[in-house]
Amino acid sequence: MRKKLSIRTVTLIAVMSVLILTAALTVIVLFCYPLFMGGSIVEGRHAPIVIALLFASSAFGALVSIPITRFFVVPIRDLAKATERVKEGDFTVRVEGEQTSDELNSLVTGFNEMVEELENTELLRTDFISNFSHEFKTPIASVRGFAKELLAGDALDEAQRREYLEIIVEESERLSGMAANVLLLTDLEHTRALGKTDSFSLDEQIRHCILILEKQWSKKEIELNIELEPVSYVSDEDMLSHMWLNLLSNAIKFSPHGGTVTVLCARKDKGIYVSIADEGEGIHPDNIGRIFDRFYQEDASHKAEGNGLGLTLCRRISELCGGSISVKSELSRGTVFTVFLPEGH
Repeated sequence: MRKKLSIRTVTLIAVMSVLILTAALTVIVLFCYPLFMGGSIVEGRHAPIVIALLFASSAFGALVSIPITRFFVVPIRDLAKATERVKEGDFTVRVEGEQTSDELNSLVTGFNEMVEELENTELLRTDFISNFSHEFKTPIASVRGFAKELLAGDALDEAQRREYLEIIVEESERLSGMAANVLLLTDLEHTRALGKTDSFSLDEQIRHCILILEKQWSKKEIELNIELEPVSYVSDEDMLSHMWLNLLSNAIKFSPHGGTVTVLCARKDKGIYVSIADEGEGIHPDNIGRIFDRFYQEDASHKAEGNGLGLTLCRRISELCGGSISVKSELSRGTVFTVFLPEGH
């Protein structure tokens, strides 16, 4: 592949070309004119012709330099116009610059990548606002509706009043949890690394999270299959606890009554693997790539029990630990989430 010339080289070539061509044509005129026209070149009657020839040579040199100059002037002009469009909020603009010099090509490539990133960020922001508004609208409407029933419900008996109040409390807690998750996710997305690096027992932490959720798995008579290898880990203990609670809560939520949730923790391949499996309905293959998206919830029947941010948080926390989270699912057989945490991160 032919190496592109630098701006400095192109500019030097353009200027030198004009000077050399002009000088060459001038020399030709000075030395050849007397041979063909006769007389001295300095004679007054020949002056207009000499001036015209010198002007023609200068014009010729300038014309030759124009295409060379356009080689790097046009991309800069296009960049200036594109920048104006970006300033006005148009993130679809792109600049063509493949035939330019190395420096301009790098500048054009960087500009196009920047605008593409801005376009993606704008799409994410718009989508986030739309989803966030929709998710908040539902519980707020529910709270308002049942509150109005309580205010105007003179005929309501004590059982109905209690039921309505419990719904209001549940929806309020859902709103509070959603707001907390949004704030946490926003904070984590602007974080390069987890702040605290305490040493703690990872297996004991997972056991503690399972006990926190005892009310949930006891209510559904879930059987727990727990195999946790003793593991000491250095990271942000609170953030990892948040991840285990989300994954365990999902496994319990999607498991059938009397089903089994399996929790495994083992050290292998210079890392730690934690897997949490349920026996639920599984995730459709067409949707498995979307489960880590904000507010995405495949199972509408469990929509009131979550807000679609838990798995997004889990993925971000695992990334900040230098690890990853993967999922395998089979319809009518269940789902397994596996978290990999590198040692010594």
